[in-house]
Amino acid sequence: MKPMKALFCVLLASIMLSLGIPNELFRNGIAPFGFVALIPFYLAVRETRSYRFAGVLCGLFVLLVHVMSSFWLAYFKDFAVFTLGASSVAYFLYAAPVGVALRYASRSPALWRPFLFAAVWTLWEWLKSIGFLAYPWGTLVMTTFPLKPLIQIADVTGVWGIGFLLALVACVLGELVPVSPQASGRRPVRSLSRVTGGRQSRDESLRALAFTAGLLILALSYGTVTLMRDIRPRTTLDTILVQHNADTWEDGGLRKNLRVGQQLTRRALAEGRPRADLAVWSESILTRPYIEHRPLYDRLPADDPFTRFLGETDTPLLVGSPVIVSREPLLYSNSVILLGPSGERLDWYAKIQLVPFAEYMPFTEYRWVREFFDAIVGFSSGWTPGTEIKTMSVVNHEGIPVRFATPICFEDAFPALCAALHNSGSDVLINLTNDSWSRTDSAEMQHFVIAAFRAVELRTTLVRSTNAGYTCVVDPRGTVIADLPLFTADAVRVDVPIYDRTTTLYARYGDWFPALLGLALAVYAIVSGIGRRRR
Repeated sequence: MKPMKALFCVLLASIMLSLGIPNELFRNGIAPFGFVALIPFYLAVRETRSYRFAGVLCGLFVLLVHVMSSFWLAYFKDFAVFTLGASSVAYFLYAAPVGVALRYASRSPALWRPFLFAAVWTLWEWLKSIGFLAYPWGTLVMTTFPLKPLIQIADVTGVWGIGFLLALVACVLGELVPVSPQASGRRPVRSLSRVTGGRQSRDESLRALAFTAGLLILALSYGTVTLMRDIRPRTTLDTILVQHNADTWEDGGLRKNLRVGQQLTRRALAEGRPRADLAVWSESILTRPYIEHRPLYDRLPADDPFTRFLGETDTPLLVGSPVIVSREPLLYSNSVILLGPSGERLDWYAKIQLVPFAEYMPFTEYRWVREFFDAIVGFSSGWTPGTEIKTMSVVNHEGIPVRFATPICFEDAFPALCAALHNSGSDVLINLTNDSWSRTDSAEMQHFVIAAFRAVELRTTLVRSTNAGYTCVVDPRGTVIADLPLFTADAVRVDVPIYDRTTTLYARYGDWFPALLGLALAVYAIVSGIGRRRR
């Protein structure tokens, strides 16, 4: 394949994947694109002559998808140079070696080529979604949330099994696209079925297609049966979700947020029982540490003090607030705190997975690193990451204790972290988020889609209380059972269903599926290498 044609294929693939993900044109994305977006990219890598150019193609593909789908990172206040600019360059460099591995996979026999290619791609999406620099956006699985029967396998394989299926479908379909030796600009290669036209290779491609169809049918059957099961909650948690729709850190933000939150909470309380089991506000609403600034909260707002409001509503409040974790040196954590009606802090949880280069600057123990960040973005300090996996609890209106874990903001996008929180004894996940800075519907919906898979993986209810959207309740099958419109100041009162706690295969064994793919790729590389040396 000539270089310009390969570049066009990469551009086409990146556009299709970006449209498959929730975007500004299609709020829920175009799900079918998830099955076909990789086809042009697969052909470009398969038909190029150079391993180096395959690396360029992969880096460019990942960069384009990142920019097209996550363009809203440029609105992240003063950090756009890192969140969008530097991350785009970093992804190009990070993904280039993946292109080399994909090129290696494409040199395999037609029977194995689609599986190896899909395995490498799935491992790439997993690697970019874990660790300090993790960013689980721009992945194939983000296109599939509307496909409820398909996504139910997440409780077994995690989202990685879904992504592998999508990549595999695209690769076997790509094998059906004929590319002549003349079009590819190189000599015929025995392993490329559509280049050689060999009957054996064509038969291998058809067997791969049949096997992939069987896997897809098996996954859909599992999902259909799962959706047909009758599941009933053992109790409910009478919960008020408040969506402030205001910039927490603007001038006068604390006073304004307290006033809006209190008004919306009272309005929701008027719709049912005089006391709710729990009220949930969003991340970072309290901009001053609560314990150290208790006198301030006793006074603000002047005509309706916050602590007096707590006693009046007689409802525990879960709200975002900084917490001082060290006084020498002075260190803060981005936390959620549980406040009782008497104004006491009952419990708290500190955010563990911080946003790199925005909430946390690495290596700032070195002076030259601090000076560098001070010169570039004007500060070199940030939040201190939490270290404790924990749950909190309240007693509901039936007198039943309900335990909940509180992943903060984009922590709900990390399967392993949420599984650890769930396994610590949580009955329900309650996420507090502030994405209001993004200004776009697509940012809100993308975050929601990524987070919603946690409900399916763990077979638990997920509650999201956000500053501007998407505030909602998701049941263990991934169905939204209550929500609020985006970018609207509002509140909703929901009897959140609490189910018997279960430990799914994914919750128990975590990311076993990508680990298995990595092992299979290693074995194949060793065996094929031995075979080549013998020949």
